[in-house]
Amino acid sequence: MSKRNGTCTAVLNGDTIVLDGATQVRYCNVWAPAVGTPLGDALTELNRGLVLGKTVQYQPNGHLHWDGVSIVADVYLEDKWLNQELRFWLNQRVGSPQWVGGIPGAENPHTEEAGA
Repeated sequence: MSKRNGTCTAVLNGDTIVLDGATQVRYCNVWAPAVGTPLGDALTELNRGLVLGKTVQYQPNGHLHWDGVSIVADVYLEDKWLNQELRFWLNQRVGSPQWVGGIPGAENPHTEEAGA
């Protein structure tokens, strides 16, 4: 599938954005901690700072998220692959490339607070 363009009009959490007021896009292979947790809120703010009000490019991978609404895609801003940026940010805080012990959250005792 080819890349498409859209302007980010809302950031729902650390791994989901809304483009052009209608298209919900979930970053492929980014598993954000829940909003309302320190790490989830920090990632949401990072995501918001990166994309809100900006035109991004996204390349759908051909799947809908399990929520039945979100397009799963790789998302780019200029020359940055945002999926990778967000994964690297999370990895620096939880210390495991794919969160082998589980996604950080209340159910996972190794959750760390987000740092600067």
